[in-house]
Amino acid sequence: MDGVKINPLLLQWARQRAGLSNEQLAKKVGLAQKPEVVRAWEAGSAHPTFRQTQALARALRISLGYLFLSAPPTTALPVTDFRTLPEAERGKFSPELEDVLNDALRKHDWLREWRTQEGATPLPFVGRFVAGDTPEKIAQDIRQVLDLPIPPARDAKSWNEHLRLLVRHAEEAGIIVLQSGFALSDTHRTLSVKEFRGFALTDEYAPLVFINARDSVAGRIFTLAHELGHLWTGTSGISNPTLEPTMSPGTGSIERLCNQVAAELLVPGELLTQRWGRQPNTLEIAQELAKQFRVSVFVILIRAYEVNLLPWESVQSAYAQAQQEAREFAPESERGGGDFYRTLRNRNGRLLMQEIITALRQGSLLYQGAARLLNIHPQTLETVLQQRLTG
Repeated sequence: MDGVKINPLLLQWARQRAGLSNEQLAKKVGLAQKPEVVRAWEAGSAHPTFRQTQALARALRISLGYLFLSAPPTTALPVTDFRTLPEAERGKFSPELEDVLNDALRKHDWLREWRTQEGATPLPFVGRFVAGDTPEKIAQDIRQVLDLPIPPARDAKSWNEHLRLLVRHAEEAGIIVLQSGFALSDTHRTLSVKEFRGFALTDEYAPLVFINARDSVAGRIFTLAHELGHLWTGTSGISNPTLEPTMSPGTGSIERLCNQVAAELLVPGELLTQRWGRQPNTLEIAQELAKQFRVSVFVILIRAYEVNLLPWESVQSAYAQAQQEAREFAPESERGGGDFYRTLRNRNGRLLMQEIITALRQGSLLYQGAARLLNIHPQTLETVLQQRLTG
């Protein structure tokens, strides 16, 4: 039979890994009206042409040679403590997550080498605590190191401003914070909040946090605080800090601790107790305090339970009611377009961009290398330099 004899099992594996149906893959390779052709390729009863094989590799975002392997490659994410929401299968991850993580690792590796060459000293807060330390103790140290007010949202007039302030304080302490809702700036490859909300790469020279910008602003605030917990406990991890009142059975102790650290950092228990009123409507109290602390209603409810302000039955009732409304939980997705330079700063982090530009101007980094780190074309880099990170 004519055609390229690819491995049908590899085609099926690659399609499922990319999260595509037969119909969707058929459309991507120019066979929109013929999904049965893709099914035939996966069954081994027909074979694609070489050009179609190339199109398959592009659509599935794999190397062409993968389709000829005898078995699917074993790909392990180079970060431990990987946890997802119940909807996502443990041990399986999307090409988008893999690309985002590898890009962050590339940035991290360059930054670590650059900082050590420049004589930087290790950041003392990274790994300062262990799993046995209390959330209160860790949260207090984060406040001191980042010079945060109590609560961190004290001077913030909105949730967006709260997030910006947290990011700014983290960067001033030497932490790289990246925010994007897309893989490698490709607006056709959105990141899934169901798969992950963020991750931390713990390193005493180049600590890095990535936040999935497809999440709501309240969700991103909690994720950043959660990932700070990872840095302070010296644990790298891909996380999906749930806003639900219970943790999934597979949740590890470090994930639980980082959630508790985040909650105490954003909503100090003592302060919450002082502000908790006698309003009979629990949800109304939670909604008002969510505005004051610039977090989600769900975080307030869980904190109220943790500091013995509410019985579990009241939390469950208010939580169910809040789920129906769920205004702050609806994803406020990052979109393409808008201010290119602001988006570039968010996706690469203001601090990382500053260090890349410094290295470039000192002659320690070539234009092509700088552009590659920032995921932009070299000709765009000159315009970026002229902007001088303003705006």
